[in-house]
This record gives sequence, C-alpha cells and structure tokens, in this order.
Amino acid sequence: MCLSEPSLYTAKRVPLTELFRTFLFFGMIGFGGPAAHIALMERELVARRAWLSRQHFLSLLAAINLVPGPNSTEMAFHIGLVTGGFWGCVLSGVAFIVPAVLLSLGLGIVYVAAGALPAVQGILLGVQPIVLVLILSAAYNLALKALDSAAMRILGALAMAVAALTVVPFMQLFSAAPIYFPELLMLLGTGTLYMSWRSRLRAAALLFVSPLFSIASQLVEALKPSLADLFLRFLIIGGTLFGSGYVLIAYMERAFVTETNWLTPRQLVDAFSIGQATPGPVLSTAAAAGYIMHADPNNLWAGVPSGIVSAVAVFLPAFLIVLALGKFMPLLERYTFISDFLKGVNAGVIALLAATFLNLAWSTFVRVERSVDWLSVGMAIAAFFALERLKWSPLLLVTLGIGIGITRTLFNWL
Repeated sequence: MCLSEPSLYTAKRVPLTELFRTFLFFGMIGFGGPAAHIALMERELVARRAWLSRQHFLSLLAAINLVPGPNSTEMAFHIGLVTGGFWGCVLSGVAFIVPAVLLSLGLGIVYVAAGALPAVQGILLGVQPIVLVLILSAAYNLALKALDSAAMRILGALAMAVAALTVVPFMQLFSAAPIYFPELLMLLGTGTLYMSWRSRLRAAALLFVSPLFSIASQLVEALKPSLADLFLRFLIIGGTLFGSGYVLIAYMERAFVTETNWLTPRQLVDAFSIGQATPGPVLSTAAAAGYIMHADPNNLWAGVPSGIVSAVAVFLPAFLIVLALGKFMPLLERYTFISDFLKGVNAGVIALLAATFLNLAWSTFVRVERSVDWLSVGMAIAAFFALERLKWSPLLLVTLGIGIGITRTLFNWL
C-alpha cells in the first residue's frame, strides 16, 4: 500500500541488488508456510535491518489480510514496493517465488519419471496424511479467528451445508452424485450475504453480484484443457484465493479434479505434497500440478511449459493486487461494506477447505475395496495433535511422515 504519511510509515530506500539477494535467501530457506515467512521477514527486515518501521510492517500485514492472494508473497511484493519502487516490487517477488517454483517443477519431473519406485511411493505415502492435516489445520484456525459472531457462525453453517453437497462420501449416503459448482460462487455468495446483512444493502448487493455469478459460470463452462486455459484457471485461482496458501488445494480440487478430471485425487495430494516439501510460498504447488497435467513419461520436458505457465498465472494476481492496493485501501476505510464483504468470504473459504479435506481424506484413507488405511489415519490424528497442541513445525511433520512412509513401503507395512 502506498502510504502518504512518512512520519508514521517510514521505509528505507534499499538497492535493488540487495532486495533481490535478501528475498532470494528467504525463498531458499522459507520452510513452514506463510506465517513462518512473515515472521522471518519481520525479524530480518524490521527488527534487525530496520528497512521499515514496525507500524508500517503491521499496516502492510493488515492490508494483505483484507484482499485475496497468498499473504507471504504479497508481503514480499509490498516490501519491495515501499523500499525499491516498481522494480523493487518485481525483483523481491520474483526472487522469493523462483526457488520454490524451480524445486517444485524439478520434483514434478522426478515424480513422473520415477513415481513407481518404492522410495518415491513411500515418500508420497508418508506425506499424504500430513498434507491432509495441514488442510484441516488451516480450516480449524481460520474458523477460530473468523467465526467470531453469531451472524458469522450461522453463515459458516450455511456454507458448510452447501459445501456438503460436493462431498462424495456424504452424498453416497443418499445414493446421490455430488453436486459441483465453482468455488468462486461460494465465496461471492457468503461475502454478499454478510455484506448485505451488515450494510442493509440487500437489493444493491444482489444487483452487484449477480452479473459476477453469470460471468464466473460462463468462464468455467467455456474452459477446455489447453495451455491457455490452464493459465486462465490458475489466474482466477490466484485472484480469488482468500486465507492461507493451504486454501489453494480446495480451489485446485474443484478446478482440476471434480470439474475436469485433469488430475486424480491422489495426484492432487501428491502435487501439494511436493509444494509442501519445498521452501518458499505454498502456491509453487501450481508448477508441479501444471507439469503433471501435461506430463509425458517418454518426454520429460513436455510438461515444463505448462508448469511454468501455471506458476506465472497463480502468482500474477498477487503482484497486480499489491500495485493496486494503494488506491484500494482508502475505499476500505470509507466504505465498510467492502470490508464486510471480505469478512463474509471467510465463511466460504472455511466450508471449501472442510469439503476438500473430506473428499481427499476419503480417497487417501479408504482404498478401492473399502478397507481403511488405519496407519495413515493414526498418522493424521497424531500429526494434528502435534501441530495444534505441541506446536511442531510443518517441516518436522513432513520429514517424519517421509521417514514413516519409506519404512512402511520397504517393509511392506501396508
């Protein structure tokens, strides 16, 4: 955000080369997810180097929490903008993103080339329960923070009821097929309902949102499996992603599994596992997923263009949002219905995460013959306790999961 009061919001002018080196370093060591990335930036750039004041940093953090996009990536763009201008914004973001994208793309190539090897199977087998726990944890913590009033809790329950229609095991109880709809409709719907209730603008809100419903539906229906359409889908995801980076898997589950079958549920979890196993922003998962969707085992370079295109598309909205945020923030202060809309979106995000967790848990923990993988279930329960109660880092849990997965594969503990 372009803040105009230097006495309150101060930032040093930092050479572009130093910005690039610093954020490249963050991108190479930044394990642990968005919260860990932001804590690292605060420690290094505020407390140690004093590039910007703590008040300025907190203001930027508050701003990015009110708009869609990956939080830590937007913070990298934003710090680059206030300390180095336009090119500082570009270089900081690129430096932070590129290591994760290249590693995810490389692991995607290994996954396609050697996915049948026992060691690779073991790694994925061990990481999958941990990834599911990270999704559940994201929904749990967002619910604790966002559902802070009776209205939000009612809206959350309504969103969950709608999202339940997409959950395969739930719909099977009624011998019915899941009902799929674009996640953008859920987010627009919950945001509009809360904004309307708070601002008493029911008619105006519906007039505002109805054309967006139509546009979103037409976009989704028009998409075909091509490189350009991969770009468009990931661009929409990057531009409407609210919450932590783990929300990405909910968007991808609908865009590439339920709506198109371009990925299987197992491939989606594997791609997300790859993104989680690399440092830097979790959205680098897009590079691995894009590669897998166009991969050819006989030509390992075939999926590289789609992996790069997918990564560029999912991160591009964050860059554009940061550039526009300086003009957008005064509107948030002047018109409370905008911030009410964004708050209501959180209810839809929670519902999407919960539904995605249930769908992926069903495909991960329950086998084709309907037998339950109790070891994976036990790993997930233990990992959730360790994450939420013992405050273990996601990296530690992923590492332990890899060890258990390789061991159970080598010794055939299936």
